[in-house]
Amino acid sequence: MNDYLCHDFKTPRIDTSRRLPASFRAIPVLFYVALIGSAYVMTMDYFNYKRALKQQTDAEENQVLSESQRDAYRSELADLESEATKAEKVAQWMEGARNIQPIAVKIARAVQTDTRITQVALERSEQVPANIALTIHLNGAKVSTELASIEAALGQLLYRSYSPQQTKNGDVVEYHSTLVRQAD
Repeated sequence: MNDYLCHDFKTPRIDTSRRLPASFRAIPVLFYVALIGSAYVMTMDYFNYKRALKQQTDAEENQVLSESQRDAYRSELADLESEATKAEKVAQWMEGARNIQPIAVKIARAVQTDTRITQVALERSEQVPANIALTIHLNGAKVSTELASIEAALGQLLYRSYSPQQTKNGDVVEYHSTLVRQAD
């Protein structure tokens, strides 16, 4: 007899499951295609992300450049507006600067020969350039009539005295007034 014994205890079974259908062979292929597709999508997302970062950096640089240009234009506009304001003030000053020589001539002609004018000052203020501050020092006997004739002469030039004050120091009378131009 044979020393080697082989016993086959398998019994035929009919309750086993069937084989998988042939269409399931495509599952590994679909898995690898999905893997390659997702790698492609991730790579493209990475490149798009880098491009978006570059575009954002460029946009921020353009924004900084635009803001600096805007600030430069605003400062230039502010300079121009300040120059325009200064020019307007100069124009107002010049508009208020009526010819002062006729005022001095009228004052000199209004005074009689026995009264002396020791000092005449005509000053304009920066706040109200149309008004003229008048200071006269008169020396003589009929100073009050001379002041009335001076005011009448200034009235012919369309100036009227506002808040006139006179102070007498010995023989000298100091007359202070603000000359206001009347409307034409």
